Amino acid sequence: MRRRLIKREWKYWIVYRILLKFTIWLLNAISWRMTYSFARGMARFAWLIRLYHQTVFKNLNLAFGKEKSKEELRKTAKKAYHNLVRYAVELLRCYRLSPETIDSMFTIEGKENLDRALAKGRGVMTISGHLGNFMLMGTKLVQEGYPFGVLYREVRDKKVARLIKDMQRRLNVHSIPALPAYQAVRESLRWLKKNKILFLQQDRNFFEDKGAIWVDFFGQPAPTAPGTVTLAKRSGATLLPMFVVRKKGNAGYTIVIDPPVELELTGDKEKDILINTQKFTKIIEDYVRKYPTQYFWIYKRWRGLAKRREKMNAKKAKG
Repeated sequence: MRRRLIKREWKYWIVYRILLKFTIWLLNAISWRMTYSFARGMARFAWLIRLYHQTVFKNLNLAFGKEKSKEELRKTAKKAYHNLVRYAVELLRCYRLSPETIDSMFTIEGKENLDRALAKGRGVMTISGHLGNFMLMGTKLVQEGYPFGVLYREVRDKKVARLIKDMQRRLNVHSIPALPAYQAVRESLRWLKKNKILFLQQDRNFFEDKGAIWVDFFGQPAPTAPGTVTLAKRSGATLLPMFVVRKKGNAGYTIVIDPPVELELTGDKEKDILINTQKFTKIIEDYVRKYPTQYFWIYKRWRGLAKRREKMNAKKAKG
């Protein structure tokens, strides 16, 4: 156990502190053209050393195993690697993101939906997921004059967490830590009361012992946080599907803002949470199906599924 902890500490020191800081310095010292060449090289390297291969292919098989061939899944995974590294290097270049660069990187589709929602004066909550370079989405919206906040989970390493906060400050994005939960809810309600945008991702993995509910995602049960529905009911905020998708080549991204989604309320609190969380998850799935190579397949979305199936099988055996 002690050896494992020491190994983990060394990993954080070397990878997340030393290499990360050096990479940030390097990327902010070179041109955008060289940045994208660097991204392509790092993506090829990650693919060759099979970095996160097990997680990526496990997720792809759960999502598309019955619909696509092994070769199709392999092609999707390879393109996903390139996109993921590209997102990372673009984020690490935030120190050099000028207004002109942001304008050239992003266009907005459906801006009228956002304006109508904010005109109601109750704030906006997004329905979104780990698709495209969502980490930079706020830069364009902030530049357009929209106050943008993000509810996020802090990483374990405190120095890396401070580095991420520094990046968010530079991008003028307001950050709300997801923990402790009571404080996150209170600050989120205050933010929405000021008629601002709160960026949420409904495809975050959640722990069953913390109150997760299981909804269908690509035909597989996925543990999901129930808080979005409760927060929407308490705040009265408008729910807007909001995604950022990459254009072809190096042409940048489109922020897609769809018309608002209404909550389905039955009067039964638990049923309302389940119905609406499933509704949000289906919206995310539809976008991922449309842009499968732009999803974060390295994310363990179905964590805990194997244990759940074991429990279900045990119950059936007893029954």
